[in-house]
Amino acid sequence: MTQPPEAVPEPAAGVNEITVSVTVSGNDQVTGADRQTGRRVQRTVNFDQDVLERARAAATYLAAYEGEAGVRSLADIVNPAVEAYVADLERRYNNGEAFRPVFRMPPGRPARRT
Repeated sequence: MTQPPEAVPEPAAGVNEITVSVTVSGNDQVTGADRQTGRRVQRTVNFDQDVLERARAAATYLAAYEGEAGVRSLADIVNPAVEAYVADLERRYNNGEAFRPVFRMPPGRPARRT
């Protein structure tokens, strides 16, 4: 099926990250069980370029032509995928419990343990 020009996403030359927006409190303390769900927070995440372009194309097409898919934005694809993966990690590595919440992650990637 040929997509109308307005539904075809522009190529993202060199784009390999997205941001999602939300408001968070200004303190750097560990967040507790009292955290609110449903809030959106802006964070920068790096993606493989091909994965990002495919996800953007899917979100654009589905939002325009397949309303029953329930996808109106890239976040509607990313959030459920991350939620499912984290739930799997919690089951596999933390007895099905949520990991201890943190407000800030250390910058960069942790060194590999030998």
